[in-house]
Amino acid sequence: MVIVSAQRRVRLGAALACIASAASAAPAAAGNDSFPPVTACERLRAEAGPAMRISEAQPRPAAGGLAAHCEVIAYLDERSGAEGQTFAIGLHLRLPDTWNGRFVFQGQGGTDGVLGNGHAQPGGGQPSALNQGYATVTTDAGHSNAAGPLGGASFGLDPQARIDFGYRADDVVTRQAKRFIEAYYGRLPSYSYFLGCSNGGRHGMVMTQRFPGHFDGVAAGAPAFRMPEKGLAGAASTQGFAAIAPKAPDGRPILAQALSQADMELLAKAVVQSCDDGDGLADGIIDNGPACRFSPRSLQCTGEKTASCLSAEQVAALEHHFQGPTTAQGRRVYAPYPYDSGLATAGWRRWILGTAPDSRVNAFNVSFGATLAYLYMTPPHAPLANDADAVYDFYRTVDVTAAHARIFGTSAAMPESSVRTISANSVDLSAFRARRGKLLLYHGVSDPTFSALDTLDWYKRLTNVAGGEKETAGFARLFLVPGMNHCSGGPATDSFDVLTPLVNWVEQGRAPDSIAARAGATTPWPERSRPLCPYPRQARYLGHGSIEQAENFACTALEVP
Repeated sequence: MVIVSAQRRVRLGAALACIASAASAAPAAAGNDSFPPVTACERLRAEAGPAMRISEAQPRPAAGGLAAHCEVIAYLDERSGAEGQTFAIGLHLRLPDTWNGRFVFQGQGGTDGVLGNGHAQPGGGQPSALNQGYATVTTDAGHSNAAGPLGGASFGLDPQARIDFGYRADDVVTRQAKRFIEAYYGRLPSYSYFLGCSNGGRHGMVMTQRFPGHFDGVAAGAPAFRMPEKGLAGAASTQGFAAIAPKAPDGRPILAQALSQADMELLAKAVVQSCDDGDGLADGIIDNGPACRFSPRSLQCTGEKTASCLSAEQVAALEHHFQGPTTAQGRRVYAPYPYDSGLATAGWRRWILGTAPDSRVNAFNVSFGATLAYLYMTPPHAPLANDADAVYDFYRTVDVTAAHARIFGTSAAMPESSVRTISANSVDLSAFRARRGKLLLYHGVSDPTFSALDTLDWYKRLTNVAGGEKETAGFARLFLVPGMNHCSGGPATDSFDVLTPLVNWVEQGRAPDSIAARAGATTPWPERSRPLCPYPRQARYLGHGSIEQAENFACTALEVP
Protein backbone atom coordinates (compact mmCIF):
# COMPACT_ATOMS: atom_id res chain seq x y z
CA MET A 1 0.00 0.00 0.00
CA VAL A 2 1.31 3.45 -0.90
CA ILE A 3 0.88 6.11 1.79
CA VAL A 4 0.63 9.72 0.63
CA SER A 5 1.18 12.50 3.14
CA ALA A 6 -1.47 15.17 3.67
CA GLN A 7 0.88 17.84 2.33
CA ARG A 8 1.59 15.80 -0.77
CA ARG A 9 -2.15 15.17 -1.28
CA VAL A 10 -2.76 18.91 -1.29
CA ARG A 11 0.01 19.48 -3.86
CA LEU A 12 -1.26 16.56 -5.98
CA GLY A 13 -4.86 17.82 -5.87
CA ALA A 14 -3.76 21.28 -6.93
CA ALA A 15 -1.73 19.86 -9.80
CA LEU A 16 -4.65 17.75 -11.03
CA ALA A 17 -6.94 20.77 -10.85
CA CYS A 18 -4.50 22.76 -12.99
CA ILE A 19 -4.26 19.95 -15.51
CA ALA A 20 -8.06 19.69 -15.74
CA SER A 21 -8.40 23.44 -16.15
CA ALA A 22 -5.79 23.48 -18.90
CA ALA A 23 -7.47 20.56 -20.66
CA SER A 24 -10.82 22.32 -20.66
CA ALA A 25 -9.34 25.54 -22.03
CA ALA A 26 -7.03 24.05 -24.66
CA PRO A 27 -8.33 23.92 -28.24
CA ALA A 28 -9.05 20.39 -29.43
CA ALA A 29 -6.74 19.03 -32.09
CA ALA A 30 -8.25 17.47 -35.20
CA GLY A 31 -9.32 13.84 -34.90
CA ASN A 32 -10.24 11.69 -31.90
CA ASP A 33 -9.97 14.40 -29.28
CA SER A 34 -10.82 13.76 -25.65
CA PHE A 35 -13.56 16.06 -24.50
CA PRO A 36 -13.26 18.61 -21.67
CA PRO A 37 -14.08 17.59 -18.08
CA VAL A 38 -17.62 16.52 -17.29
CA THR A 39 -18.45 19.87 -15.71
CA ALA A 40 -17.87 21.55 -19.10
CA CYS A 41 -21.18 20.06 -20.27
CA GLU A 42 -23.12 21.64 -17.43
CA ARG A 43 -21.32 24.93 -18.00
CA LEU A 44 -22.98 25.16 -21.41
CA ARG A 45 -26.05 26.40 -19.54
CA ALA A 46 -24.24 29.72 -19.35
CA GLU A 47 -24.77 30.02 -23.11
CA ALA A 48 -28.49 30.62 -22.56
CA GLY A 49 -29.73 34.12 -23.21
CA PRO A 50 -33.04 35.98 -23.42
CA ALA A 51 -34.04 34.12 -26.59
CA MET A 52 -32.91 30.65 -25.48
CA ARG A 53 -33.93 28.22 -22.75
CA ILE A 54 -31.66 25.24 -22.09
CA SER A 55 -33.63 22.36 -20.59
CA GLU A 56 -30.80 19.80 -20.64
CA ALA A 57 -27.00 20.07 -20.48
CA GLN A 58 -25.88 16.79 -18.98
CA PRO A 59 -22.97 14.39 -19.47
CA ARG A 60 -24.20 10.95 -20.57
CA PRO A 61 -22.14 7.81 -20.01
CA ALA A 62 -21.95 5.20 -22.73
CA ALA A 63 -25.32 3.44 -22.60
CA GLY A 64 -28.19 2.32 -24.78
CA GLY A 65 -25.90 1.83 -27.77
CA LEU A 66 -24.64 5.43 -27.68
CA ALA A 67 -21.08 6.52 -26.92
CA ALA A 68 -20.40 8.75 -23.93
CA HIS A 69 -21.31 12.32 -24.72
CA CYS A 70 -22.70 15.64 -23.54
CA GLU A 71 -26.41 16.03 -24.33
CA VAL A 72 -27.91 19.48 -24.82
CA ILE A 73 -31.58 20.28 -25.40
CA ALA A 74 -32.43 23.92 -25.97
CA TYR A 75 -35.38 25.99 -27.17
CA LEU A 76 -34.94 29.22 -29.07
CA ASP A 77 -37.34 32.08 -29.73
CA GLU A 78 -40.22 30.80 -27.60
CA ARG A 79 -43.44 32.67 -28.23
CA SER A 80 -47.22 32.47 -28.43
CA GLY A 81 -48.69 32.38 -31.91
CA ALA A 82 -51.81 31.71 -33.94
CA GLU A 83 -54.69 29.88 -32.31
CA GLY A 84 -52.99 30.27 -28.92
CA GLN A 85 -50.26 27.80 -29.88
CA THR A 86 -46.83 27.96 -28.25
CA PHE A 87 -43.87 27.87 -30.58
CA ALA A 88 -40.11 27.46 -30.15
CA ILE A 89 -37.25 26.15 -32.27
CA GLY A 90 -36.03 23.03 -30.52
CA LEU A 91 -32.43 21.84 -30.72
CA HIS A 92 -31.14 18.40 -29.65
CA LEU A 93 -27.34 18.32 -29.66
CA ARG A 94 -24.96 15.53 -28.71
CA LEU A 95 -21.24 16.21 -28.20
CA PRO A 96 -19.13 13.02 -28.03
CA ASP A 97 -16.40 12.54 -25.44
CA THR A 98 -14.06 11.56 -28.27
CA TRP A 99 -14.64 14.07 -31.04
CA ASN A 100 -13.39 13.68 -34.60
CA GLY A 101 -13.57 17.43 -35.24
CA ARG A 102 -16.68 17.19 -37.43
CA PHE A 103 -20.38 18.11 -37.20
CA VAL A 104 -23.49 16.42 -38.65
CA PHE A 105 -26.97 17.95 -38.81
CA GLN A 106 -29.64 15.26 -39.30
CA GLY A 107 -32.75 16.55 -41.08
CA GLN A 108 -36.04 14.88 -40.18
CA GLY A 109 -38.99 13.61 -42.18
CA GLY A 110 -42.70 14.33 -42.23
CA THR A 111 -43.30 17.96 -41.36
CA ASP A 112 -40.82 17.85 -38.45
CA GLY A 113 -42.57 18.68 -35.16
CA VAL A 114 -40.51 16.25 -33.04
CA LEU A 115 -37.16 17.00 -31.46
CA GLY A 116 -35.44 13.90 -32.84
CA ASN A 117 -32.89 11.63 -31.25
CA GLY A 118 -29.96 13.89 -32.05
CA HIS A 119 -27.44 11.20 -33.00
CA ALA A 120 -27.73 11.01 -36.84
CA GLN A 121 -27.90 7.79 -38.87
CA PRO A 122 -25.77 7.59 -42.04
CA GLY A 123 -27.43 4.39 -43.31
CA GLY A 124 -26.02 1.16 -44.61
CA GLY A 125 -25.84 -0.45 -41.19
CA GLN A 126 -23.12 1.99 -40.15
CA PRO A 127 -22.84 3.21 -36.54
CA SER A 128 -24.60 6.44 -35.76
CA ALA A 129 -22.63 9.57 -36.58
CA LEU A 130 -22.37 10.22 -32.84
CA ASN A 131 -20.74 6.83 -32.32
CA GLN A 132 -18.32 7.64 -35.13
CA GLY A 133 -17.19 10.73 -33.22
CA TYR A 134 -19.28 13.45 -34.86
CA ALA A 135 -21.04 16.19 -32.94
CA THR A 136 -24.67 15.77 -34.03
CA VAL A 137 -27.90 17.75 -33.92
CA THR A 138 -31.60 17.44 -34.82
CA THR A 139 -34.45 19.94 -34.59
CA ASP A 140 -38.24 20.09 -34.53
CA ALA A 141 -38.06 23.05 -36.98
CA GLY A 142 -40.02 25.35 -34.69
CA HIS A 143 -43.21 23.50 -33.73
CA SER A 144 -44.49 20.46 -31.90
CA ASN A 145 -46.75 17.80 -33.39
CA ALA A 146 -48.26 17.42 -29.93
CA ALA A 147 -49.62 20.96 -30.12
CA GLY A 148 -52.79 21.91 -31.91
CA PRO A 149 -55.28 19.76 -33.82
CA LEU A 150 -54.62 17.23 -36.56
CA GLY A 151 -51.22 16.07 -35.38
CA GLY A 152 -49.76 19.54 -35.26
CA ALA A 153 -50.57 20.53 -38.85
CA SER A 154 -52.21 23.68 -37.53
CA PHE A 155 -48.76 25.23 -37.08
CA GLY A 156 -49.26 26.26 -40.71
CA LEU A 157 -51.85 28.80 -39.54
CA ASP A 158 -49.02 30.82 -38.00
CA PRO A 159 -47.00 32.90 -40.52
CA GLN A 160 -43.76 32.78 -38.54
CA ALA A 161 -44.06 29.04 -37.93
CA ARG A 162 -44.32 28.54 -41.70
CA ILE A 163 -41.08 30.46 -42.19
CA ASP A 164 -39.31 28.66 -39.36
CA PHE A 165 -40.31 25.29 -40.82
CA GLY A 166 -39.54 26.37 -44.37
CA TYR A 167 -36.01 27.60 -43.83
CA ARG A 168 -35.31 29.80 -40.79
CA ALA A 169 -34.90 26.95 -38.26
CA ASP A 170 -32.22 25.44 -40.50
CA ASP A 171 -30.13 28.58 -40.13
CA VAL A 172 -30.88 29.23 -36.44
CA VAL A 173 -30.13 25.67 -35.32
CA THR A 174 -26.94 25.40 -37.37
CA ARG A 175 -25.55 28.63 -35.97
CA GLN A 176 -26.45 27.81 -32.37
CA ALA A 177 -25.17 24.23 -32.60
CA LYS A 178 -21.82 25.52 -33.83
CA ARG A 179 -21.71 28.05 -30.97
CA PHE A 180 -22.22 25.21 -28.49
CA ILE A 181 -19.53 23.14 -30.23
CA GLU A 182 -17.05 26.00 -30.04
CA ALA A 183 -17.87 26.69 -26.39
CA TYR A 184 -17.46 23.01 -25.50
CA TYR A 185 -14.42 21.95 -27.48
CA GLY A 186 -12.69 25.30 -27.82
CA ARG A 187 -13.01 25.47 -31.59
CA LEU A 188 -15.44 25.19 -34.46
CA PRO A 189 -15.75 21.95 -36.44
CA SER A 190 -13.25 21.43 -39.23
CA TYR A 191 -16.00 20.06 -41.51
CA SER A 192 -19.78 20.19 -41.35
CA TYR A 193 -22.25 17.80 -43.01
CA PHE A 194 -26.01 17.59 -43.47
CA LEU A 195 -27.91 14.29 -43.87
CA GLY A 196 -31.62 13.89 -44.51
CA CYS A 197 -34.29 12.07 -46.47
CA SER A 198 -37.77 13.20 -47.54
CA ASN A 199 -38.45 16.46 -45.71
CA GLY A 200 -34.93 16.04 -44.34
CA GLY A 201 -33.70 15.97 -47.93
CA ARG A 202 -35.62 19.18 -48.55
CA HIS A 203 -33.87 20.78 -45.60
CA GLY A 204 -30.55 19.70 -47.11
CA MET A 205 -31.41 21.39 -50.40
CA VAL A 206 -32.49 24.50 -48.47
CA MET A 207 -28.99 24.60 -46.99
CA THR A 208 -27.32 24.52 -50.41
CA GLN A 209 -29.62 27.22 -51.80
CA ARG A 210 -30.29 29.62 -48.91
CA PHE A 211 -27.36 29.01 -46.53
CA PRO A 212 -24.49 27.81 -48.72
CA GLY A 213 -21.82 28.66 -46.15
CA HIS A 214 -23.07 26.35 -43.40
CA PHE A 215 -22.12 22.91 -44.73
CA ASP A 216 -19.25 21.40 -46.67
CA GLY A 217 -21.29 18.40 -47.77
CA VAL A 218 -25.00 17.61 -48.03
CA ALA A 219 -26.64 14.21 -48.63
CA ALA A 220 -30.29 14.71 -49.63
CA GLY A 221 -32.46 11.64 -50.17
CA ALA A 222 -35.89 11.59 -51.84
CA PRO A 223 -35.95 15.36 -51.33
CA ALA A 224 -39.34 16.98 -50.73
CA PHE A 225 -38.16 20.12 -52.48
CA ARG A 226 -41.61 20.72 -54.01
CA MET A 227 -43.65 19.77 -50.97
CA PRO A 228 -46.71 22.00 -51.60
CA GLU A 229 -47.04 20.82 -55.20
CA LYS A 230 -46.70 17.19 -54.12
CA GLY A 231 -49.31 17.70 -51.40
CA LEU A 232 -51.80 18.87 -54.00
CA ALA A 233 -50.85 16.09 -56.42
CA GLY A 234 -51.52 13.62 -53.60
CA ALA A 235 -55.03 14.99 -53.27
CA ALA A 236 -55.64 14.62 -57.01
CA SER A 237 -54.31 11.05 -56.94
CA THR A 238 -56.54 10.21 -53.97
CA GLN A 239 -59.54 11.61 -55.81
CA GLY A 240 -58.81 9.40 -58.80
CA PHE A 241 -58.57 6.22 -56.75
CA ALA A 242 -61.49 7.15 -54.46
CA ALA A 243 -63.72 7.63 -57.52
CA ILE A 244 -63.37 3.96 -58.49
CA ALA A 245 -63.34 2.48 -54.97
CA PRO A 246 -66.34 0.60 -53.57
CA LYS A 247 -68.44 2.48 -51.03
CA ALA A 248 -68.65 1.78 -47.32
CA PRO A 249 -72.02 1.80 -45.55
CA ASP A 250 -71.39 5.43 -44.56
CA GLY A 251 -71.18 6.37 -48.25
CA ARG A 252 -67.46 7.16 -48.24
CA PRO A 253 -65.11 5.31 -50.62
CA ILE A 254 -63.04 2.43 -49.25
CA LEU A 255 -59.79 3.74 -50.70
CA ALA A 256 -57.72 0.61 -50.01
CA GLN A 257 -60.03 -1.45 -52.22
CA ALA A 258 -59.60 0.68 -55.33
CA LEU A 259 -56.85 -1.78 -56.21
CA SER A 260 -56.45 -5.08 -54.39
CA GLN A 261 -53.06 -6.44 -53.43
CA ALA A 262 -53.43 -8.99 -56.21
CA ASP A 263 -54.08 -6.14 -58.66
CA MET A 264 -50.89 -4.38 -57.56
CA GLU A 265 -48.86 -7.57 -57.81
CA LEU A 266 -50.21 -8.08 -61.33
CA LEU A 267 -49.13 -4.54 -62.20
CA ALA A 268 -45.64 -4.86 -60.70
CA LYS A 269 -45.05 -8.21 -62.39
CA ALA A 270 -46.07 -6.76 -65.76
CA VAL A 271 -43.71 -3.80 -65.30
CA VAL A 272 -40.80 -6.12 -64.54
CA GLN A 273 -41.59 -8.38 -67.49
CA SER A 274 -41.75 -5.35 -69.78
CA CYS A 275 -38.68 -3.45 -68.58
CA ASP A 276 -36.35 -5.66 -66.55
CA ASP A 277 -34.12 -6.83 -69.41
CA GLY A 278 -33.68 -3.31 -70.80
CA ASP A 279 -30.32 -3.29 -69.04
CA GLY A 280 -29.31 -6.62 -70.56
CA LEU A 281 -30.01 -8.71 -67.47
CA ALA A 282 -33.33 -10.12 -66.19
CA ASP A 283 -32.68 -9.94 -62.46
CA GLY A 284 -35.71 -8.21 -60.96
CA ILE A 285 -33.99 -4.81 -60.99
CA ILE A 286 -34.81 -2.28 -63.71
CA ASP A 287 -31.47 -0.50 -64.07
CA ASN A 288 -32.35 1.10 -67.40
CA GLY A 289 -35.40 2.99 -66.16
CA PRO A 290 -35.35 5.67 -68.89
CA ALA A 291 -35.86 2.95 -71.50
CA CYS A 292 -39.01 1.60 -69.80
CA ARG A 293 -42.12 2.34 -71.87
CA PHE A 294 -44.69 0.41 -69.87
CA SER A 295 -48.38 1.32 -70.00
CA PRO A 296 -51.06 -0.17 -67.71
CA ARG A 297 -53.32 -0.32 -70.74
CA SER A 298 -51.53 -3.54 -71.62
CA LEU A 299 -53.36 -5.07 -68.63
CA GLN A 300 -56.82 -3.71 -69.40
CA CYS A 301 -59.57 -6.31 -69.48
CA THR A 302 -61.29 -6.85 -72.80
CA GLY A 303 -64.37 -8.11 -70.98
CA GLU A 304 -65.28 -8.63 -67.33
CA LYS A 305 -62.71 -7.94 -64.61
CA THR A 306 -60.69 -11.03 -63.74
CA ALA A 307 -57.60 -11.80 -61.68
CA SER A 308 -55.44 -11.54 -64.82
CA CYS A 309 -56.48 -8.05 -65.90
CA LEU A 310 -57.43 -4.58 -64.64
CA SER A 311 -60.70 -2.81 -65.27
CA ALA A 312 -60.81 0.23 -67.53
CA GLU A 313 -61.53 2.37 -64.44
CA GLN A 314 -58.49 1.00 -62.61
CA VAL A 315 -56.27 1.66 -65.62
CA ALA A 316 -57.55 5.23 -65.87
CA ALA A 317 -56.91 5.85 -62.15
CA LEU A 318 -53.38 4.46 -62.45
CA GLU A 319 -52.65 6.63 -65.47
CA HIS A 320 -53.99 9.65 -63.60
CA HIS A 321 -51.64 8.93 -60.71
CA PHE A 322 -48.51 8.11 -62.72
CA GLN A 323 -48.93 10.92 -65.26
CA GLY A 324 -49.73 13.47 -62.58
CA PRO A 325 -52.61 15.98 -62.47
CA THR A 326 -53.02 19.23 -64.34
CA THR A 327 -55.14 22.29 -63.62
CA ALA A 328 -58.20 23.21 -65.67
CA GLN A 329 -55.88 25.43 -67.72
CA GLY A 330 -53.58 22.48 -68.48
CA ARG A 331 -50.77 23.50 -66.12
CA ARG A 332 -48.95 20.52 -64.65
CA VAL A 333 -49.22 20.39 -60.86
CA TYR A 334 -46.38 17.96 -60.15
CA ALA A 335 -44.07 15.53 -61.90
CA PRO A 336 -45.12 12.14 -63.31
CA TYR A 337 -43.99 8.93 -61.60
CA PRO A 338 -41.94 6.13 -63.19
CA TYR A 339 -43.28 2.62 -63.52
CA ASP A 340 -40.89 0.42 -61.55
CA SER A 341 -40.61 -2.90 -59.77
CA GLY A 342 -41.55 -1.74 -56.26
CA LEU A 343 -45.25 -1.00 -56.80
CA ALA A 344 -46.71 -4.01 -54.98
CA THR A 345 -44.91 -3.40 -51.70
CA ALA A 346 -46.43 -2.54 -48.35
CA GLY A 347 -44.49 0.74 -48.54
CA TRP A 348 -46.17 1.82 -51.77
CA ARG A 349 -49.64 0.85 -50.53
CA ARG A 350 -49.09 2.56 -47.18
CA TRP A 351 -48.62 5.89 -48.93
CA ILE A 352 -51.19 5.76 -51.73
CA LEU A 353 -54.08 3.45 -50.81
CA GLY A 354 -53.65 2.39 -47.22
CA THR A 355 -54.92 -0.84 -45.72
CA ALA A 356 -58.13 0.20 -43.92
CA PRO A 357 -60.99 -2.25 -44.64
CA ASP A 358 -63.55 0.56 -44.47
CA SER A 359 -63.74 4.30 -45.01
CA ARG A 360 -61.42 5.05 -42.07
CA VAL A 361 -58.51 5.82 -44.36
CA ASN A 362 -54.95 5.28 -43.13
CA ALA A 363 -53.04 6.12 -46.33
CA PHE A 364 -50.16 8.50 -45.59
CA ASN A 365 -51.16 10.71 -48.52
CA VAL A 366 -54.49 11.37 -46.85
CA SER A 367 -53.05 11.82 -43.38
CA PHE A 368 -51.02 14.70 -44.80
CA GLY A 369 -54.22 16.31 -46.09
CA ALA A 370 -54.29 18.75 -43.19
CA THR A 371 -50.93 20.15 -44.29
CA LEU A 372 -52.47 21.04 -47.66
CA ALA A 373 -55.30 22.80 -45.83
CA TYR A 374 -53.23 24.61 -43.20
CA LEU A 375 -49.64 24.80 -44.41
CA TYR A 376 -49.62 24.84 -48.22
CA MET A 377 -52.64 26.98 -49.04
CA THR A 378 -52.69 30.78 -48.59
CA PRO A 379 -54.90 31.88 -47.05
CA PRO A 380 -55.25 28.63 -45.11
CA HIS A 381 -58.37 26.55 -45.53
CA ALA A 382 -61.11 26.99 -42.93
CA PRO A 383 -60.41 24.85 -39.86
CA LEU A 384 -61.25 21.17 -40.24
CA ALA A 385 -62.77 18.99 -37.58
CA ASN A 386 -60.02 17.22 -35.65
CA ASP A 387 -60.59 13.77 -37.10
CA ALA A 388 -59.47 11.63 -40.02
CA ASP A 389 -62.90 11.63 -41.69
CA ALA A 390 -62.82 15.41 -42.08
CA VAL A 391 -59.35 15.29 -43.61
CA TYR A 392 -60.38 12.52 -46.00
CA ASP A 393 -63.49 14.40 -47.10
CA PHE A 394 -61.44 17.55 -47.69
CA TYR A 395 -58.72 15.71 -49.59
CA ARG A 396 -61.10 13.87 -51.92
CA THR A 397 -63.20 16.93 -52.73
CA VAL A 398 -60.76 19.86 -52.84
CA ASP A 399 -60.74 21.62 -56.20
CA VAL A 400 -57.27 21.06 -57.67
CA THR A 401 -57.26 24.20 -59.83
CA ALA A 402 -58.39 26.50 -57.02
CA ALA A 403 -55.99 24.92 -54.54
CA HIS A 404 -53.14 25.22 -57.02
CA ALA A 405 -53.68 28.97 -57.16
CA ARG A 406 -53.62 29.11 -53.36
CA ILE A 407 -50.30 27.29 -52.92
CA PHE A 408 -48.84 30.14 -54.97
CA GLY A 409 -51.07 32.69 -53.24
CA THR A 410 -50.30 35.31 -50.61
CA SER A 411 -52.24 37.33 -48.08
CA ALA A 412 -51.71 40.32 -45.82
CA ALA A 413 -50.79 38.00 -42.94
CA MET A 414 -48.70 35.72 -45.17
CA PRO A 415 -47.03 37.86 -47.85
CA GLU A 416 -44.81 34.97 -48.95
CA SER A 417 -46.48 32.00 -50.67
CA SER A 418 -46.03 28.49 -49.31
CA VAL A 419 -44.18 27.54 -52.49
CA ARG A 420 -41.75 30.39 -51.91
CA THR A 421 -41.39 29.59 -48.20
CA ILE A 422 -41.22 25.81 -48.25
CA SER A 423 -39.99 24.69 -51.67
CA ALA A 424 -36.29 24.35 -52.46
CA ASN A 425 -36.60 24.26 -56.23
CA SER A 426 -33.87 26.70 -57.21
CA VAL A 427 -30.95 25.43 -59.29
CA ASP A 428 -28.74 28.39 -58.35
CA LEU A 429 -26.09 26.60 -56.32
CA SER A 430 -23.35 28.98 -57.43
CA ALA A 431 -22.42 30.10 -53.90
CA PHE A 432 -22.39 26.52 -52.57
CA ARG A 433 -20.29 25.42 -55.53
CA ALA A 434 -17.90 28.37 -55.15
CA ARG A 435 -17.00 27.32 -51.62
CA ARG A 436 -16.37 23.75 -52.86
CA GLY A 437 -19.51 22.31 -51.31
CA LYS A 438 -20.61 18.83 -52.40
CA LEU A 439 -24.20 17.63 -52.88
CA LEU A 440 -25.02 13.91 -52.96
CA LEU A 441 -28.62 13.23 -54.02
CA TYR A 442 -30.30 9.82 -53.93
CA HIS A 443 -33.86 8.76 -54.74
CA GLY A 444 -35.75 5.47 -54.98
CA VAL A 445 -37.28 4.95 -58.41
CA SER A 446 -40.32 3.24 -56.80
CA ASP A 447 -40.88 6.11 -54.37
CA PRO A 448 -44.69 6.50 -54.07
CA THR A 449 -44.61 9.98 -52.55
CA PHE A 450 -41.91 12.25 -54.00
CA SER A 451 -41.24 11.34 -57.60
CA ALA A 452 -37.74 10.32 -58.66
CA LEU A 453 -38.54 11.94 -62.00
CA ASP A 454 -38.99 15.29 -60.25
CA THR A 455 -35.55 15.00 -58.68
CA LEU A 456 -34.12 13.90 -62.03
CA ASP A 457 -35.71 16.90 -63.75
CA TRP A 458 -34.19 19.20 -61.10
CA TYR A 459 -30.77 17.62 -61.63
CA LYS A 460 -31.04 18.08 -65.39
CA ARG A 461 -31.92 21.74 -64.88
CA LEU A 462 -28.94 22.09 -62.55
CA THR A 463 -26.74 20.51 -65.22
CA ASN A 464 -27.92 23.04 -67.78
CA VAL A 465 -27.07 26.05 -65.63
CA ALA A 466 -23.85 24.56 -64.24
CA GLY A 467 -22.25 24.08 -67.64
CA GLY A 468 -22.81 20.42 -68.46
CA GLU A 469 -22.54 16.93 -66.99
CA LYS A 470 -18.82 17.02 -66.21
CA GLU A 471 -18.99 20.37 -64.49
CA THR A 472 -22.04 19.37 -62.47
CA ALA A 473 -20.54 16.04 -61.41
CA GLY A 474 -17.69 17.97 -59.85
CA PHE A 475 -19.98 19.20 -57.05
CA ALA A 476 -23.37 17.44 -57.35
CA ARG A 477 -24.27 13.83 -58.14
CA LEU A 478 -27.59 12.01 -58.29
CA PHE A 479 -27.93 8.31 -57.45
CA LEU A 480 -31.21 6.68 -58.52
CA VAL A 481 -32.03 3.46 -56.63
CA PRO A 482 -34.13 1.04 -58.74
CA GLY A 483 -36.98 -0.63 -56.86
CA MET A 484 -36.58 1.44 -53.69
CA ASN A 485 -39.66 2.98 -52.08
CA HIS A 486 -39.63 6.16 -50.01
CA CYS A 487 -36.13 6.47 -48.48
CA SER A 488 -35.91 2.67 -48.06
CA GLY A 489 -37.76 -0.58 -48.68
CA GLY A 490 -38.92 -2.30 -51.82
CA PRO A 491 -37.22 -4.93 -54.02
CA ALA A 492 -34.00 -2.96 -54.01
CA THR A 493 -30.45 -2.68 -52.79
CA ASP A 494 -31.63 -0.06 -50.33
CA SER A 495 -28.99 -0.36 -47.61
CA PHE A 496 -26.10 2.06 -48.18
CA ASP A 497 -23.95 4.56 -46.32
CA VAL A 498 -24.12 8.15 -47.59
CA LEU A 499 -21.88 9.81 -45.01
CA THR A 500 -18.60 8.02 -45.78
CA PRO A 501 -18.61 8.74 -49.55
CA LEU A 502 -19.64 12.32 -48.83
CA VAL A 503 -16.76 12.80 -46.38
CA ASN A 504 -14.29 11.24 -48.82
CA TRP A 505 -15.52 13.58 -51.54
CA VAL A 506 -15.30 16.70 -49.40
CA GLU A 507 -12.07 15.99 -47.53
CA GLN A 508 -10.09 13.89 -49.98
CA GLY A 509 -11.47 14.95 -53.33
CA ARG A 510 -12.59 11.37 -54.08
CA ALA A 511 -15.87 11.85 -55.92
CA PRO A 512 -18.25 8.87 -55.53
CA ASP A 513 -18.17 7.02 -58.85
CA SER A 514 -20.40 4.42 -57.20
CA ILE A 515 -21.91 3.68 -53.79
CA ALA A 516 -21.87 0.16 -52.37
CA ALA A 517 -25.41 -1.05 -51.58
CA ARG A 518 -26.97 -4.23 -50.25
CA ALA A 519 -30.47 -5.68 -50.47
CA GLY A 520 -32.61 -6.01 -47.38
CA ALA A 521 -33.50 -9.28 -45.70
CA THR A 522 -37.10 -9.10 -46.92
CA THR A 523 -36.21 -8.78 -50.62
CA PRO A 524 -36.22 -11.75 -53.01
CA TRP A 525 -32.40 -11.68 -52.91
CA PRO A 526 -31.21 -11.04 -49.32
CA GLU A 527 -27.55 -11.66 -50.22
CA ARG A 528 -27.47 -9.28 -53.18
CA SER A 529 -25.09 -6.34 -53.43
CA ARG A 530 -24.85 -3.81 -56.23
CA PRO A 531 -23.17 -0.54 -57.06
CA LEU A 532 -25.42 2.52 -57.11
CA CYS A 533 -24.34 4.69 -60.02
CA PRO A 534 -24.33 8.46 -60.48
CA TYR A 535 -26.68 9.64 -63.20
CA PRO A 536 -26.46 9.19 -66.16
CA ARG A 537 -24.37 6.06 -65.53
CA GLN A 538 -26.16 2.76 -65.00
CA ALA A 539 -25.10 -0.53 -63.41
CA ARG A 540 -24.25 -3.20 -65.96
CA TYR A 541 -23.37 -6.86 -65.48
CA LEU A 542 -19.85 -7.64 -66.68
CA GLY A 543 -20.95 -11.01 -68.04
CA HIS A 544 -19.17 -13.26 -65.54
CA GLY A 545 -19.52 -14.19 -61.87
CA SER A 546 -22.54 -14.21 -59.61
CA ILE A 547 -25.20 -11.61 -60.29
CA GLU A 548 -25.61 -11.33 -56.51
CA GLN A 549 -22.20 -9.69 -56.05
CA ALA A 550 -21.48 -6.02 -56.74
CA GLU A 551 -17.93 -6.79 -57.93
CA ASN A 552 -19.40 -8.29 -61.11
CA PHE A 553 -21.07 -5.02 -62.11
CA ALA A 554 -19.75 -1.70 -63.32
CA CYS A 555 -21.22 1.77 -63.67
CA THR A 556 -21.39 2.35 -67.40
CA ALA A 557 -21.77 5.65 -69.23
CA LEU A 558 -24.79 5.45 -71.50
CA GLU A 559 -26.80 7.80 -73.64
CA VAL A 560 -30.18 8.11 -71.94
CA PRO A 561 -33.21 10.18 -72.95
